[in-house]
Amino acid sequence: MRKRAKMHEIFVKRKKGVCLCDCERTPPMRILRPAVFCILHLYSFPTGLRRNMFRKLLLSMALALFGANIAFAQVTGTVTEAGTDIPLPGVNIVVDGTLTGTTSGLDGSYSIEAGSGDVLVFSFVGYLSQSIPVGDATVIDVQLQLDEILLEEIVVVGYGTQSREDVTGSVATIDVTNARKGLVTAPDQLIRGRVAGVNVTQNNGEPGAGFNIRIRGGTSISASNDPLYVIDGVPIDNSPITPGGVGVGGAPAPGRNPLNMLNPGDIENITILKDASATAIYGSRGANGVVLITTKGGSSERLSVNYEGYVSASQASRSLDLLSASEYRSFVQQQVSAGVLNQTNLDALGSGDTNWEDEVTQTGVSHSHNLSFAGGANSTNYRASFNYLNQEGAVISSGLERLTARLNADTGVLDDRIRLGINLTSSFNQDDFVQYSETGGFEGALFTNVFAYNPTFPVTNSDGSWYETGAGRQSVRNPVALANQVEDFSKMTRTLGNVSADIDLVEGLTFRMNYGADRSQATRRTYLPKGSPVGYEFGGRAIQANRERTSQTFQSYLTYNEIFADDHTVDILAGYEHNEFLFEEFRAETRDYVTDALSYNSLEAGASLIPPTSQKETSRLISFFGRVNYNYRQRYYLTGVLRRDGSSRFGDGNKWAMFPAVSGAWRISEESFLAGNDLFDDLRLKAGWGVVGSQEIANYLSLAQLGADPGNRAVLGGVPITGVAPVNFANPDLQWEETSSINVGLDYSLLSGKFSGSVEYYVKNTSNLLLEIPVPQPAPVPTRIENVGETQNQGIEFSLDYAAIQDTDLNVTFGGVFNANQNEVVSLGTRDQIITGAISGRGQSDAFAQLILPGEPLGTFYGPIFTGVEGGVQQFQDVDGDGQIEPTGDDRAILGNAQPDFTYGFRANVDWKSWDFSLFIRGVQGVDIFNNTRLVYETKSAVTQGQNFLAAALDDPDGTTEAAKYSSRWIEDGSFIRVDNVTIGYTIDTAQMMSQLTSARIYFSANNLLTITDYEGYDPEVNTNAGLATIGIDYTNYPRPRTFTVGVALGF
Repeated sequence: MRKRAKMHEIFVKRKKGVCLCDCERTPPMRILRPAVFCILHLYSFPTGLRRNMFRKLLLSMALALFGANIAFAQVTGTVTEAGTDIPLPGVNIVVDGTLTGTTSGLDGSYSIEAGSGDVLVFSFVGYLSQSIPVGDATVIDVQLQLDEILLEEIVVVGYGTQSREDVTGSVATIDVTNARKGLVTAPDQLIRGRVAGVNVTQNNGEPGAGFNIRIRGGTSISASNDPLYVIDGVPIDNSPITPGGVGVGGAPAPGRNPLNMLNPGDIENITILKDASATAIYGSRGANGVVLITTKGGSSERLSVNYEGYVSASQASRSLDLLSASEYRSFVQQQVSAGVLNQTNLDALGSGDTNWEDEVTQTGVSHSHNLSFAGGANSTNYRASFNYLNQEGAVISSGLERLTARLNADTGVLDDRIRLGINLTSSFNQDDFVQYSETGGFEGALFTNVFAYNPTFPVTNSDGSWYETGAGRQSVRNPVALANQVEDFSKMTRTLGNVSADIDLVEGLTFRMNYGADRSQATRRTYLPKGSPVGYEFGGRAIQANRERTSQTFQSYLTYNEIFADDHTVDILAGYEHNEFLFEEFRAETRDYVTDALSYNSLEAGASLIPPTSQKETSRLISFFGRVNYNYRQRYYLTGVLRRDGSSRFGDGNKWAMFPAVSGAWRISEESFLAGNDLFDDLRLKAGWGVVGSQEIANYLSLAQLGADPGNRAVLGGVPITGVAPVNFANPDLQWEETSSINVGLDYSLLSGKFSGSVEYYVKNTSNLLLEIPVPQPAPVPTRIENVGETQNQGIEFSLDYAAIQDTDLNVTFGGVFNANQNEVVSLGTRDQIITGAISGRGQSDAFAQLILPGEPLGTFYGPIFTGVEGGVQQFQDVDGDGQIEPTGDDRAILGNAQPDFTYGFRANVDWKSWDFSLFIRGVQGVDIFNNTRLVYETKSAVTQGQNFLAAALDDPDGTTEAAKYSSRWIEDGSFIRVDNVTIGYTIDTAQMMSQLTSARIYFSANNLLTITDYEGYDPEVNTNAGLATIGIDYTNYPRPRTFTVGVALGF
């Protein structure tokens, strides 16, 4: 039975808005005092008529006795910054102990209902909170003081954070809020063009396309050059998640971005570690730089709810000028009249008028919705978010759909001496792939046929069926039919999370444990219909593949911080890390279907079963690490790092390696000879040296492996047996790639922070390259991985931020970055050169465009030098001077390289009253690109096979029968300036709207608005994998879109 409250227990003092009688209830209405609530609570106890009378009596007594306590008034005022009187919008104003609150408007004004006994709490990020009793006041103006401790810039580094002034390595941070403009679907897009020394190239314009990120140049030839990604302190495996696709007329398109699982709206900040002194704490995983991503957490303030949504429209930003149907007919007629073509060529023309490029492109409509909740109380903070993205591609039958959820929470116990945290995110992605190939031969896939398919042919027949040049298998296919008939879909689920515990053992000494797991599972289902030219030869072809990846990380480390004699500050870190990796894949395929109706959903319906494949791989990485930071009087800084890694991927005698680093800084601005100067606020000279490694190769290469070989089958006792055979040549001496680097830099801040930035010079030398080389025969396989060769990168970086205007109504800032990097292959061991860069298209079998050569950079183009056309035939330079032209032999020379001379980025931000404007421009200068598309399709000889070609060929003097020949003619200048983003926004004054709405902003944004370039392809930013260490080759790639976005952001 519920205990009744006594009358003397009713008249209790109000405390934090909670009823203090035995009922322990919280008042449901802000206008009622707790004492009144207790009385109203009591009236539920009597029954029947007596209960009704008692209720009325108590209600009358409450109103009579405590009406004076309900003395509420509207309190108004203005919140400004102390010392400057600048209005502060968005300040949280809360009645202490309640959920009643509001925020200040754009002019710093606020209005809130409060009683005379209430206390108003004013809080704002970066400022000290204030608590002010209301009393009899109806107007309360507040000036908030800057919190100097919070304003100190904190930088995320390996296994912790540091004050910006304590960082001695090369570290860059990204303003995520400013970078996340327009259609941004992955973290990589936030980095592009915003950090000096970091070159980011998206593979193509496909939704969710992968990125090629190089931090201070590529260091390896065979191994991965991708940086290490660390999310909330946990290193993740960024290997492809989705199983590989099926190539149609060429190699399949590259996989999509593994980081698509992370919602950019959940990211708080991104830090990039660039030199070895900064990355050595990650040892063997830091050779290519480290990208640290920290996600948003909760706050101790009142509950906040935020919604962000946008709608985007995307179209291909550029088209290639192919012959129209009338131009094609006219050309064929001309060639027939000239006797070059036969009448049969003219008779084969259709009656259609089709622009195949227009037919396969579309206006892709995308929309995204992001809802987040954040708050906390006492020592517990939390944040949860949900995001839905649906992105249509600029090409038909391509798209991305994603659903993500995230929860971050932390709490403190025992007076915050123990702090527990959890970060958890889960993502479900569905991809729709269109069949295109970056490399291929005569047939090719979607874009190959867009360029080649006859424009006089229609899209469909009169009965609505797809038009094809004939029944069955065809080498040239209707590209619209190809995109619609072939089914290629994937589903991916990825969950990433970590739990952590921090324990303060004694003052200054903290122990941390962190366990993280990354689990992904993806299936890919593909069907090539028997009714399609690409599936006819198989009688229908169905494939299902499943891939799973799991990585687990356990970290435990101690940190110690102490200040000795007021002048000496020491931070010590010592820890242990254990990583386990698991990879599994299964693939099944059947062919010869009676009908296409079942698609890939009934593999058993295929009459022909292709032997299924499966694999499982495991690897392990164990590490011990330590770091010591020391500074004297915030003037002289010294950092030492040591890490010892053990990897299961190397031979028995080479599994362990040591990676040291040391760096230091001199804060010149703190010296007495600069005391009182008005120019330098901060001036720091820094230098560092370190060694890091790379283990990014396949598993088990140091061991002899046997694998099933379908070619080795025998029938024993009437039972077919599949034999095994060697699949590699073991190398027990295999060891780490090692990269040593030197970095010298100057950080500066001038004129009270009006100008700030850095200048840095670096040299990176990578030795013991993991390179595939031929082995003496006879041997089970022709090549194996060995440690041979060396590369070098050296360059200079510059960054500048300029706060032009900082006023009450107007703020104008500019920023820029610049990087010039020189890459060189120093040695290839016993090899003189490596030929790479396979050329795609008809007539290009066994032709290559690039050469890896000591003394030259990676991406060096090599071939004959074009001198002109004589009599319709291409002419080339006699390089060796022997009087004979050998364009595929000795008359080849270096034609250029795909390494840029320099890259740059520029940004501008303007805030004027309620309006905001941002501009982001980036560019590349001095880069060469091999336009493989022009080589093949800017050739009139295509007409002899009934195929279309680029209109520019009409102006070329080449003869109609002159074949496509690779030479310097097709090496183009890929320099460009791109207006990457323009955004205009307006923030609405919510004081005039509903009280629950704390902020509202609408905006319009344009991505890839304008590109200025002489390059004649779809886009000068290309990344085609055409062989070992290839860059700068462009062939029939997915066009990059121009996107316009309208969005809204609301806060509650």
